[in-house]
Amino acid sequence: MSTARRLIGFAAALALFVAIEHGTRATAGEYAVRVLAMCGINAMLAVALNLVNGTTGQFSIGHAGFMAVGAYAGAVTSHLLAPSLGASHPAASLLVACVVGAALAGVAGVAVGVPSLRLRGDYLAIVTLGFGEIIRVSIESFAPIGGSQGWPIGAESIPATATLPWIWGGALVAVLVVGNLTYSSYGRALGAIREDEIAAEAAGIPTTRYKVLAFAVSATVTGMAGALYAHDATGGQHIDPGAFRLDRSVDILVMVIFGGLGSITGAVLGGVAVAVSLELLREFQGYRLIIYALLLIVLMLARPQGLLGNRELDLRRLLPSRKAAA
Repeated sequence: MSTARRLIGFAAALALFVAIEHGTRATAGEYAVRVLAMCGINAMLAVALNLVNGTTGQFSIGHAGFMAVGAYAGAVTSHLLAPSLGASHPAASLLVACVVGAALAGVAGVAVGVPSLRLRGDYLAIVTLGFGEIIRVSIESFAPIGGSQGWPIGAESIPATATLPWIWGGALVAVLVVGNLTYSSYGRALGAIREDEIAAEAAGIPTTRYKVLAFAVSATVTGMAGALYAHDATGGQHIDPGAFRLDRSVDILVMVIFGGLGSITGAVLGGVAVAVSLELLREFQGYRLIIYALLLIVLMLARPQGLLGNRELDLRRLLPSRKAAA
């Protein structure tokens, strides 16, 4: 598909999201729009983690740290741009905030990946968990960005500029970036690492370099999701380190497993399913997480490979086909 047709398709998708936002707000109210926004953020997070855990076959449980980097970097960027750009061009301010948040999260991903991705299996999981907690605790201890009280302090708030088209547009960008990487020659190398890392090394694939690449791209997409989360127009316009604890990383991992390891569209479905199921169970209050855990257990017993396994829905209009990438 030509670049022009892809851009037209992307613009049409954004127009559809605008219509969905206005229609949902008019018929179902602000709460339903909030749920759709969380579905989009979850989709970005799940697609990002799927590149590491599904496509590359590594086991990372520290992505909440990269989300925190993106959220705080984006929020601080918007605050700095507010006097000169925020009031007159809020969309440009949000775009810059997303770019800065994604870039800094990518740098953090490289910083974490270079020393840790020489490890494998449970050791890698423990190291990524530790790095994620180090990022969160560092934010809690850094007073200029609010410390444990969060950002911003006082009566100020983060600009509420990330509407539904922005969030789901970010999800489309995440699918395009991760999908095109997955179905490229780099993706074949990542798949070889997943199947047998020793054999991949014997075949001449620089496994550490490719794993760091996957980790950096995944962290970058996660940082973009964090920046949009901070600016979510249906949220509270305030972020605090408590939102990026270990349980957030576990939630992202659940989304990927729910949808199917190795499936990009499965990751999107997993992110949407987790967001919707948690909201549907909200009325049960104290029993909500118990019922949610039981549902996950039933799913793993009935379909351990997840909703889609390693299969994809038809994305031929957005991604290269498997046949073309082979």
